[in-house]
Amino acid sequence: MSACRVKERRLTFQRVRKSALHCCVPLCTSSSRYNAEISFHKFPVDAAVRAKWLTKIRRDKFTPTVNTRVCGRHFQPGDFAVTAGGLRRLQSGAVPLLFSWNEYTLPTPRQNVWERRPRAEEPLHDLPADLESEDDMDTAAPDHDYCLTPATAVMAAEMANENEALRQKIGELQHQLEVLQLRTRFGIQRLAGSDEDIRFYTRLVN
Repeated sequence: MSACRVKERRLTFQRVRKSALHCCVPLCTSSSRYNAEISFHKFPVDAAVRAKWLTKIRRDKFTPTVNTRVCGRHFQPGDFAVTAGGLRRLQSGAVPLLFSWNEYTLPTPRQNVWERRPRAEEPLHDLPADLESEDDMDTAAPDHDYCLTPATAVMAAEMANENEALRQKIGELQHQLEVLQLRTRFGIQRLAGSDEDIRFYTRLVN
């Protein structure tokens, strides 16, 4: 065999040999020639998803071709689906998010204001009215007066008057409750016409 034929065969072999794939993301040096484990992916056909790819890789004015690739290092693990043959395929709609400028990590999502604020304890419900203490009613009045304005001073005075009226009302209701309890205990017929007996048992003077 002549040397010319051997040289011709070598040239033919070089022409049909598959070329290496390179990642088009800036600052990424991934190449299929040096790392066969990295996958390389074409740009999506969908125009909206393609635009997202170009924005994320920071090449807005770049026009990808059929040979342009983005390597698998820029996608999250959940963006891939493993086939029955063990091949990793990029899922439809996946967008590259991991790059050298974010150290190949995603920021932890921040909690909103409602999630960051400590939840207040739920108020107690269905408590009997006679179990409410007078101290609870005093909490509506301000503890200090050094920051009161004339308007708030008037409101504080009105609230204090309302609290006093409520205390008196509670006292009257408690008295009525004691009278009803005594009448039930000793018999309504026995005490119906005797105010002295009622005053004796309740120890209150009208």
